[in-house]
Amino acid sequence: MTQSRSSSRDGKRERPKGGSSTVRRSPKARSGAGRRGFILTVTDGRNAGREYFFETEASLGRTDENNVIIMDPGVSRRHARIAGGEGIFTIEDQGSSNGTRLNGERLTSPEVLRDGDYLQIGETTMLFSVLDVAHEEVTGRTSFAELEEALADRKYTAEKKYWQVRLRAIMRSKGALAAVLAVLVLGGGYGVWSVLRSGKAGIIIDRSSEVIAYSDGDEFFNKVYGYGPYDKAHREKVQVEFEYLGGRATLQYGAWGIDKVGELQVSINGQKVSDTPLTMGRWVYGLKVVVPRELLSKGKPNRVVFKSTLNPPGKDKWEICYVQILQEAIPPANREEARLQFDLAKKAFEDGEIAPFNLYTALGKFKKVRDLLEELPQKPEIYAETLEYIEKTDQLLTQKFQDALFDARRAERFKGADESKKVLRRALGFFGKEDFRYREIKRQLDAMEG
Repeated sequence: MTQSRSSSRDGKRERPKGGSSTVRRSPKARSGAGRRGFILTVTDGRNAGREYFFETEASLGRTDENNVIIMDPGVSRRHARIAGGEGIFTIEDQGSSNGTRLNGERLTSPEVLRDGDYLQIGETTMLFSVLDVAHEEVTGRTSFAELEEALADRKYTAEKKYWQVRLRAIMRSKGALAAVLAVLVLGGGYGVWSVLRSGKAGIIIDRSSEVIAYSDGDEFFNKVYGYGPYDKAHREKVQVEFEYLGGRATLQYGAWGIDKVGELQVSINGQKVSDTPLTMGRWVYGLKVVVPRELLSKGKPNRVVFKSTLNPPGKDKWEICYVQILQEAIPPANREEARLQFDLAKKAFEDGEIAPFNLYTALGKFKKVRDLLEELPQKPEIYAETLEYIEKTDQLLTQKFQDALFDARRAERFKGADESKKVLRRALGFFGKEDFRYREIKRQLDAMEG
């Protein structure tokens, strides 16, 4: 069942794969019966693997006055504080210089922590685990404004129950063989996994073998593919076919649930071109792969495959979104024009804080410089500098995009829908209409306006 994006990808905090029931916990958290509190496990940074146990509160910072000392130049003396009890804990940034991030989003006010959340302070990432058997579910459920996610889960549960009842009825009347045949027919002929546990039948229809036709339209753009909260129909891989028009082809997408190196591989026409980077329990947008031209063919279908290296045989959660294949014609080389565009691009980049659209203008001009130098056998120095600027500018724009979604959700919660709309309308001014970030912000704004 493939669903359009629901609200947890629209700026809401994402729980690591599988929700609270399958979140990775440290050995202490798993064996913590009889103890209450929480554990912070360093997953990335100088003290990776170290665990800290607290009953009610903890302070985090650079000096020894804190419970958790993080020796990092980017960490403030008193950086952040966690406090609470009875299974419910909140985190608050203490006015730090570089901020505290919760599942990738910068804190602007206290937030309720959930079992399995990730905290990032400087270069250190920590996993938050509840150590409270009696109250763990309370923390697992506590969040702000998750109505759409709950409705999506309810829809999936209802469909699952329908198939369970249908299969049991067929088995009683026709036997197991007839049941399997009926499921294959009703499921459209796709591969079927039937899992019988405790007398219950659970059915997952896998569409990993199905090839999806690529489209620039919103229907394709707005779908999530993979094996996770919003699509359970592509457990092993997602296959997309497209037509190559010549020139440069860039694959762009977002990903969630990638917490192991090499977990999700990207290939073009059977050749691996990339591993999806780690996403650490959150959605990461704007991932790019410039496709080598020698792998592409004109006049026949080309196929991009996102393949999970853990499924089968496992049930590892992963998803992709915002899949785009951007194709650009490469103009004849022109050093003089490239230098002119480079100077204009740098000026626009430096004025990025003066007017919101300047960064996007800079990105377009830097790309033009790259294209004007692409066909030269010997690239000048500004070519490498231009590629660095493209990456840096695109990252800044993606951060503005994520901040806008987060700010809009917060504004809706505390100030109402009208204030949230203002945030989204203002954010539209950062991007061109063809950009995936503009399209997603506009989709949300249209949905809010009815």
